[in-house]
Amino acid sequence: MTALSSPNLADSSVLITGATGDIGEAIVTRAIADKAFVIACGRNESKLEQLSSQFEGQIHTLCYDVTDEKAISNAFREVQKGVTAKRWPALYGLVNSAGIMAEAVLPMTSGETLKQQMAVNFFAPYQHMQLASRLMSRQKAGSIVNIVSQVGELGSSGMSAYAASKAALTGATKSLAKELAPKGIRVNAVAPGFIDTALTSHYDDPAKQKVYGRIELRRGGTAKEVADAVLYLLSSHASYTTGHVLPVDGLFCP
Repeated sequence: MTALSSPNLADSSVLITGATGDIGEAIVTRAIADKAFVIACGRNESKLEQLSSQFEGQIHTLCYDVTDEKAISNAFREVQKGVTAKRWPALYGLVNSAGIMAEAVLPMTSGETLKQQMAVNFFAPYQHMQLASRLMSRQKAGSIVNIVSQVGELGSSGMSAYAASKAALTGATKSLAKELAPKGIRVNAVAPGFIDTALTSHYDDPAKQKVYGRIELRRGGTAKEVADAVLYLLSSHASYTTGHVLPVDGLFCP
């Protein structure tokens, strides 16, 4: 069987939030391998410096908090300044990978916990899509990929706040796919299941094995497997796909 040729994102810039997390870093690495110029955004300054050194000439890093609306606006101004100065290509891709997860049953979910998850998991991606779509509209081309979650698609006991924040992003993904299609912008999402990353590192081995028992492939996923799905949706291989939520969950059975 002949493998598909690698999707080529040459002459394109891709902005990736949460670039210093396990999944975000995997997406950065995969996007650069596919010849994209990456604008990597995160809060971990030292990790961003490592990425900048590792991928010198192929990356520009921006350190800011995705819940800071002014910082987001400033970031997109810098992106456009770089395009105008021909330091990197026009913005084609946006990957909203930044996210947080807090587990708590309903009586123990504070208003602050709910607001924080909505701020990071929904409001921040929404503002990034607003600003990115304005730039993409100039080229009549763009691809947005949001990282949602199978928890948001299927629900999970003790995770109602997290599920709600991710479900909101799924709803926005499907609506914006319709709204932005006439502008040549595709909007899709990847919904990971249980992925072995720092976000799930608090699960001890018995807890992990219990989760694996509900997954048909009987294991957790990897950050690279999520990144592969993201790059497929970003690429021309998915040029006729929009408004889709792609599960990467090993067939999870709730």
